[in-house]
Formats: sequence, C-alpha cells, structure tokens
Amino acid sequence: MIKTLTTVLAFFLASCVISSNVYAHGASVVAGEWLPVIDERGKSEAAILSQIQSSPLGNEILVQYEGEGKLEVLGDDNEPFIRITKSGVYANWDHPMWFKVQTAGPRPLPEWVTDQKLESKWTQVSERNYYGWYDKRLEKTDEHAERWSIALAVNGQRQDLSGYFKSLTPPSKRTLVTVDNNAAPIADLTAMVIPGPERAIRVSYQGDHHMVVLDEYDEPMLRFSPKGVEANTQSKGWKQLGRSPVDSNAKWVKLSTQAAYTWPDSRLDNDEQEKWKIPVFCHQDKKVKFIQGGWVEIARL
Repeated sequence: MIKTLTTVLAFFLASCVISSNVYAHGASVVAGEWLPVIDERGKSEAAILSQIQSSPLGNEILVQYEGEGKLEVLGDDNEPFIRITKSGVYANWDHPMWFKVQTAGPRPLPEWVTDQKLESKWTQVSERNYYGWYDKRLEKTDEHAERWSIALAVNGQRQDLSGYFKSLTPPSKRTLVTVDNNAAPIADLTAMVIPGPERAIRVSYQGDHHMVVLDEYDEPMLRFSPKGVEANTQSKGWKQLGRSPVDSNAKWVKLSTQAAYTWPDSRLDNDEQEKWKIPVFCHQDKKVKFIQGGWVEIARL
C-alpha cells in the first residue's frame, strides 16, 4: 500500500507547477498567503491516505482509500458527489460540486445540474482507488477561520478530513536559529540547523550504542545506531511529519544506513522562548539529555 501511494504521490506532485514545500500557496479570499495543512487531529482512519498540493492555481487534494466498501466525498449539501472504492472512482454527474472541483477557478455548470433537482447519475471516472480534485473548502475565506474541513463518509459513517491554515506571510522580525553543542554536550553527537521555510535540524551520530530522539510528546521518534537511522512509525511526531513510511506493520523502520538524518522540527520555531530543546535518550548511560540552542534576532522587518 505504501509503495502504491508513494508512486501515486510522486506523479501527483510532479504534475503540479510548484511544490508546497517551496514557498507555494493556493488562492485565498482574505489578505495574506495561507497554506492548508492536514494535521494529526484532522487525519482519518488508517485506510484513508491523503495529501494536499498547493500552487498559485489553487489547492488540490488527493485521497486514496484502501478499505472495504466505499468512501464518499460530500458536498456543501452533505450529499456525495465522489465515491472511491477498491475497484475505481465514481462521480455523480448530476451534482454541481463534481463540476466545480474539476478546475481551480470558476467554470460554467451544465444546464442539467442547475435545475435544483439532484438525481443519482453515478458514472465511473477512474479504475484507480484514488482521486485528486480542487476543493474550495481548502481556501481561507474568513479571516477568523483557523481550520478547514472536508466532509467524508465511510460506508455511511461520517469521517471528516480536516486541518489548519498556515500563514506564509513573512514575520515582523527575522531570527537565526543557533545550536549550542557545548552547553550540555552529548557524546558522539553533532547537530546543525538547516535554514529554510521550514526550519530543520540535522543530527549525526558516531557512537557505539543506541541513541533515541523523542518527539514533542516525549515518545521515541528516531533511533540512531552504528547501523543507521530508524523511525518509529507509531510516533505522533513522525506521523505529523507526513514522511514515508506513513504506516507499517513493523514499529521501527530503517530510514538510512548512515547514522545521520535531517527533519523539520516545530520546536525550532517558537522564538518567544529563551531556548529550544530536543530530548534525546542515550542508552549508554540511560539518561535523557538535550540537543539545545536559541534564537538570535538579525533583522526587524
């Protein structure tokens, strides 16, 4: 399943003009630039895999369903207009939403869907178990709206997909994230911050024992050893990164044969505090230590 989704997403991302990880954004009615993000709170059951791709054209969402029965995407009237199953994707050609989501911008509706009478005219539109569409619910239309939601139903049971709007407006000040490797040195570990739209940290380890990085919930997320780096696929922090593997039967999955790894970490963003800390459990001395640093203001904007 993961291999299939990876292939699907690779094609999906390649077909877009600009990746959401490179300053891309969708259209927005309110002032500023806003990026719709799927968060852990808004993720659906394991059988539903989803990805948002934003570009200057608009926000497109891809949903794949691996479960039994059917997943239905509901319109503003709570009536289904897309149906995803293992055998393919079906669309109700009498529902206005089906035509509205085909393009990022407005488009004229066929006469037969403007009569205010919704009929069941389901037609197969794909033999795959996934589909992507432009959804206006991913646009920030109210300056007070902090979250978005797309109504889904799995075999008749409501199972919404939701997330939040991330502002891409430049901050009022610019800060530089620093690492203090000397404050509380961890044997055989070095860390450096990678600047960018998402601040990331790169950790390298040369020790003979295991070293485990904890996520924001104090759960094991990454395990470093002489054999490389592994990810705990059950960690909330790992799931929020949205990286492959999203899910696995094995708790720990090998990411690299080299004992070095880079990942974006939200603990580097809260520059209102004096210092940032990322806890690390060192098996050699059975203690929790910290990769830590601070922020240096370099400009007022």
